Amino acid sequence: MKYYLDCEFNGMGGELLSLALVCENATRHSLYLVREWMPNVEPWVAQNVLPIIHADTNAPGPRIVLVTPVSEWASAIESILEGDNDVTIVTDWPDDIKYFCELIITGPGTMINVRPSIKFEMHRVDAYPTNLPGAIQHNAYWDAMALRHKLQSQEPQR
Repeated sequence: MKYYLDCEFNGMGGELLSLALVCENATRHSLYLVREWMPNVEPWVAQNVLPIIHADTNAPGPRIVLVTPVSEWASAIESILEGDNDVTIVTDWPDDIKYFCELIITGPGTMINVRPSIKFEMHRVDAYPTNLPGAIQHNAYWDAMALRHKLQSQEPQR
């Protein structure tokens, strides 16, 4: 099963602010995680990300939205991936993979239960501009939706 990943973070190498995993199957649940509390953010983030961080309320498809401490995100990710075999995480930026991997490590030598495998794909594409109705750039949920829309529209028709 493929999941499209996007993260918003506080500038280069800064703290993770939100994360979205959007399932390739639009009828399955996707996940949108937002920090319970926001650190002091860089001016660009304050202007372009924070005002729209909760702008997923009219997004299409079933999803689980959690505003919670980052310490609870690993279990939320594990729950959304539970039962999926050969998970592939698709993103358009390497930091998204880095933040995701940091989250799924739960302690020394331990990680969430992902069976039998997890793979990563990074496609260096621009998901915007998009014709996805309602899409809002710099909102992790909408950005993951736009990435899915872009990449699925490029797939050959079966």
